[in-house]
Amino acid sequence: KQWYQRRVHGASHRDSINSEHRQRAMIDRYDECTLSLREIYEDKDGQRKEEVAALSGPNEFAEFYSRLKQIKDFHRRHPGEVSVPMSVEFDELKKIRENPGDEVNNMVEFSDEEGHGKFLDLHECYDKFINLKGVDRVDYISYITSLDQLYDISRDRKGGEYRQYLSSLSDYLYGFINRTEAPA
Repeated sequence: KQWYQRRVHGASHRDSINSEHRQRAMIDRYDECTLSLREIYEDKDGQRKEEVAALSGPNEFAEFYSRLKQIKDFHRRHPGEVSVPMSVEFDELKKIRENPGDEVNNMVEFSDEEGHGKFLDLHECYDKFINLKGVDRVDYISYITSLDQLYDISRDRKGGEYRQYLSSLSDYLYGFINRTEAPA
């Protein structure tokens, strides 16, 4: 998917990641609105049915003008309160899509070492690893090449600190994946 987008549209890696996250945000917003509408249409509390009955009864014009008066009173009491239509949200997203290179349009943050999702920055995990008791000190490159070889460390050296190290490593990798690929 990313390869196709970059190849056909000339988008950079950063643009592809931001695009995926924008798509995810739009899908989430769509789901949120759909759920809200579904709850309104299901009318579990019977409020919608009451409103339709009130507006279609014998005094429909009186009811209409009564509600109009309530709306006008509300806006008179709260003059600064403005409802933002959804079209404004989509206009903002369109502006972001048209200017993808702007730093303010980045949907996710990466450290400089991560190269906007191209590389892992395991320095913090490395520091935790070399400070574990009973673990041989290795340089950063050796640490990276042996990162997945958890069985090389004997069981008696895997205590509470080692669990904390694994937890922080797992949290970092999970977070990195979530930042590089929009969650489904």
